[in-house]
Amino acid sequence: MRHVCAITAASALLCASASAQSYSASIEGAGNGLKDKLTLISELMKGVRDYPTNAALRRAAKRDVDAFNNALRAAGYYAGSADFTLIAGENDAKPRIVYTITTGPAFKITDYEILYQDEGENRPTTLDDAKVKADESADGASLRDAQQKFLTFLWNNGYPSAEIISRRAIADYEAGEASAIYVFKSGPKARFGEIQIEGAKKTDRDFIVRLKTWEDGEEFERKKMTQYYDRLNKTGLFAKIEISPGETAENGETPIIVELTERKQRTFGAGVSYSTSEGPGGRLFLEHRSIFGHNETFRAEIKGSELEQSVDLTISRPMPRIGGQAFAGASFANETTDAYNARSFELTGGLSKKWINDHLETRGAIALETSSVRANGMEERTYFVSTPLTVAWNSEDSPLDPSRGFRAAWTVTPYTGSDTFTQMEISGRGRLHLGPNKLVTLAARSALGATFNTSFNDLPLNKRYYAGGGGSVRGYGYQEAGPLDADNDPVGGLSRIEGAFEARVKVIKNVQIAGFVDAGSVSSKSVPDFTDEYFIGYGAGIRYLTPIGPIRADIAFPLDKRPTDSGFQIYIALGQPF
Repeated sequence: MRHVCAITAASALLCASASAQSYSASIEGAGNGLKDKLTLISELMKGVRDYPTNAALRRAAKRDVDAFNNALRAAGYYAGSADFTLIAGENDAKPRIVYTITTGPAFKITDYEILYQDEGENRPTTLDDAKVKADESADGASLRDAQQKFLTFLWNNGYPSAEIISRRAIADYEAGEASAIYVFKSGPKARFGEIQIEGAKKTDRDFIVRLKTWEDGEEFERKKMTQYYDRLNKTGLFAKIEISPGETAENGETPIIVELTERKQRTFGAGVSYSTSEGPGGRLFLEHRSIFGHNETFRAEIKGSELEQSVDLTISRPMPRIGGQAFAGASFANETTDAYNARSFELTGGLSKKWINDHLETRGAIALETSSVRANGMEERTYFVSTPLTVAWNSEDSPLDPSRGFRAAWTVTPYTGSDTFTQMEISGRGRLHLGPNKLVTLAARSALGATFNTSFNDLPLNKRYYAGGGGSVRGYGYQEAGPLDADNDPVGGLSRIEGAFEARVKVIKNVQIAGFVDAGSVSSKSVPDFTDEYFIGYGAGIRYLTPIGPIRADIAFPLDKRPTDSGFQIYIALGQPF
């Protein structure tokens, strides 16, 4: 007895089960790879519905055979054929459909003919002319791929309106060979014309034009139009960008039509943090993009905690011709720590440029800085001119919770003024994911700092290296993972080395638990020699993953607690530590 049911959302599973018992189907004569493809397009092989009569089964099998024949031709078996046999069920046996596939030989394309529907001169007429290599495969995907490559060549060699008209293959069944015929419409050959901009209300049109990747009157290349899109997209000014070639004029110039939807220019933000050594902290920032219409970015940020308060103002402007930007800034910081009290003011300006898909950045600047530093009842006023140079690699995909890539940086900063010396810093961080859905994350970071051409006593207190705190060696107080003076205040050093390792495990969808070990050493030597005392902190934490970044809470302990060290430290902040 056959089962018959109507397919509804609620009964789909039951119907599939019933229909699976009403008949059987099989495919013979096809290799495994081809058999799998035919199974996917077969009504009966998929068993998605019931067929209550042999006539219904026969109609479905005929539809499958038509689909199989089309699939054989698409796979390059032009002489192939498909047929079926219906074996009626007797004595309550299920009827059976047997498909027989005769593939014949896999045809090869021995000739590619290029035809044009419109008139033109000096157009490519062979695949070789367009530098397109074909492997003689006769399947539809290979033929389509070669034709698309030929079209791309036309687009990139002066034909903005080129299009595909048709594609067909003429088979020689006795030889098992075929000729492919591609038909195109090239349109007129063209040069880049003027840029026509729509939707730019706040962004200066001259700035948009200067980002173009071609010279006026240059032969049209669609890839340069794509590069222009990338430049516009990287500005971050536009929510929507559409670029298309217009109709070619009689003088041979094609206008480039740019349709834009601008983003909001201003962004406000805030953040909070807490640690037992630094107390509560917070920051507010305002970012104003394209303040003068040329994608200048102005940023004002205020930070505050019990130990440090600062104001930073920066402005940057792109320089498309060099692929970089110019920047300038002013900052004021007030620090009140156990090591010293300092008030500092700094002016900076410089240039930066990105390379290798924007992962590599080179940055050079000049800075003027003055500080008033007080410690042990003594006050010192310093003045410095510095020229920091930085080379940094950053392939991370997120600033708050990177899941791939790594970051490394090298900075050298010569100082002159109240003293003459040079500082160098090297840092790096990365991570490794294990298990399904990145169940386990192993993350590590390292940092090294060195000072040359000065003595420990001559180096100002606020230019010395210190270790300890939430962004350094967790488990120790701020600046306290290092030598102390007679009053148990940090004295810092000429050099520093740090390293940290953290293992994170996702326990539920939005929650990670973490265990970590941090280590650091501060030395009075110019360069760490790895023999100084190391301060090691260890602990655990939890991360709650949110759309804006993880909220983390850590508790850390000093491995070798000194009488002056607290028994533990707590850190709460937004973002992974590294």
